[in-house]
Amino acid sequence: MFQAVTGGVIALLLSVIAYFLKLLIQDFRQLNIELTKLKELFIRLEAEQVFLKTMLQRNRSPTIRKSPDI
Repeated sequence: MFQAVTGGVIALLLSVIAYFLKLLIQDFRQLNIELTKLKELFIRLEAEQVFLKTMLQRNRSPTIRKSPDI
């Protein structure tokens, strides 16, 4: 009798551990996917920043200031 109850409790605990382990693995997979998306977004933002910087530098014309006549 005692062994049957102990076996049942152990089986229940193992199934709970397996369930939470499955959830943990799913979370890690989702985090990996989100990290990949963030890396891609970061690369795009860097490229856009470089593009905007070059456009601003091209559009910036060198202004020559004349000294005021005294």
